[in-house]
Amino acid sequence: MMNNECYGEYVEHRVIEKPENEKGNKKTRRLTKRASEIIFIIAMLFFPILQFVIFWIIPNFDSIIMGFQNPVDGSFTFENFKKFFDLLGQGKIEGKYNEIIYAIKNSLIYFAVNIFISTPLVIFFSYLLFRRIPMAGVFKIVFYLPSIIGGVVTATLFRALLLEGAPAYNLLKAIGFITPDMELLGLFSSDSTAFLMVIIYSIWTCVGINMIMFYGAMRRIPTEIFESADIDGAGFFRQFINLVIPLIWPTITTLIIFSLSGMFVSYGAVMILTPNVSSASMIGWYIVRYTTATDSQASLTYPAAVGLVFTAVGLPFVLVVRWLLNKISSNVEY
Repeated sequence: MMNNECYGEYVEHRVIEKPENEKGNKKTRRLTKRASEIIFIIAMLFFPILQFVIFWIIPNFDSIIMGFQNPVDGSFTFENFKKFFDLLGQGKIEGKYNEIIYAIKNSLIYFAVNIFISTPLVIFFSYLLFRRIPMAGVFKIVFYLPSIIGGVVTATLFRALLLEGAPAYNLLKAIGFITPDMELLGLFSSDSTAFLMVIIYSIWTCVGINMIMFYGAMRRIPTEIFESADIDGAGFFRQFINLVIPLIWPTITTLIIFSLSGMFVSYGAVMILTPNVSSASMIGWYIVRYTTATDSQASLTYPAAVGLVFTAVGLPFVLVVRWLLNKISSNVEY
């Protein structure tokens, strides 16, 4: 290190050497800090990576292999895929569609209802709570309650509300909604109403969870934006359409992608409410029913092949929808 000392016109240059041990200690401390950071990162990532390998990579790798196996001797075959497409091409059998047709149709309906009916309603109700309408706290409890209570309890309660003799059932009967066929089989066993019950139950139970997401996104919007809109004369609904929707669009996009991904694996409501009604089946339940069957239809290779087919169809579909949603509105930072 150079140290300059000036005496009149004479400048003396002296070199002051830094002790070697001080340089080494600083370098050692720097290496020790870096090593500690690396060890911390590895320790934090080890458990989630291990979970990902054990519970996702290994099972999915096995399921891919099983899709191409013969259920009897394990030999390589395409028979599982042939069986699926043969069933898909049969259409109606004795005047009724087979279960896979119902499963595909119902899954598409389920997704459409979630996106075009449930999501707009949830966003609007979240906006009402966000703007502090009268009794907003009471409505929060009512909407969040199904999300807090367990699925089996809510399903039991939902069935109790619509069983024969219940007030809701009597009201539907009084307005002429209940037909003789529904009255004989019940709303959860009749082909004409079983899947409708699944849709209503899913809307009822999903409102609370989705509302938390949208309400939280709205709370992040700066209050100055709404104050400026009030000064400019923008009303309640104008602010909702022109301000709130664009500002929470990334959250809306995320929810739509989650709903689209869940279209191929959702089966909880069907399993709890209408497990024996083929006309109310969905893709997820169709696959699970084969993996849990105890009769002659029990198999793991065929549902593995079905899962591969819908993965091949669903993955590009999800990516295209995501691309389109991102094109509608750019991300907003605030």
